[in-house]
Amino acid sequence: MILFAVHDILVQRYGRFTRCALISEIDVFGGDVVYSVNDRVVYANYGVCIVTKTNEPLSFGGADRRYYVLEATRKRGGTVYVPMDHEDFLRPILSRNAVLDLVDRFPLIETDDFKDSNSHTVEDHFKQMLRENDCLQAMRVAKTMRERIAEQESKRHIPSSMYTRLYDQAVGLVLSEFSAALDMPEDEVMRIMHESDPDALARMA
Repeated sequence: MILFAVHDILVQRYGRFTRCALISEIDVFGGDVVYSVNDRVVYANYGVCIVTKTNEPLSFGGADRRYYVLEATRKRGGTVYVPMDHEDFLRPILSRNAVLDLVDRFPLIETDDFKDSNSHTVEDHFKQMLRENDCLQAMRVAKTMRERIAEQESKRHIPSSMYTRLYDQAVGLVLSEFSAALDMPEDEVMRIMHESDPDALARMA
């Protein structure tokens, strides 16, 4: 799968980094952040976006507010409007060092064991994890879905469409940030991973 393939490739290319890089970056996210035009930010469910406007006066539902205007960088693209008084929905992209540290730690990330007889409850649980706008959580969702899909396939069952959908969404968010942090187009990231593992793209978003 794609996230397992990226681990060895990126570590070989860029080397290993300590956890301090990731921890210090997360600490920075806790402070006040003001974004400017052309900044790259991560917005939950959209991945990496570029700030195209700030302090944009708009009226939605009769309420006048000022917004960040973002352009999503992934294939589906689109314009996103985020109220400036809700900039906690945004965060800066991780640095290259922090991403490589996450990649290095991927084998140690534990899966989430949440289960319920109601599939909607399960889906809501993992969607909420993705809405946390945390790359580590997205990696955990991807790893969990990968494990559950593999379990179903081992029993000759057709994988749950919910699992594959969540897997694709989580991988898309992670890949978006890896691409931006490493300054490498997503297609190039996928090509390198495919060279290492021809099956890595089997469930790519």
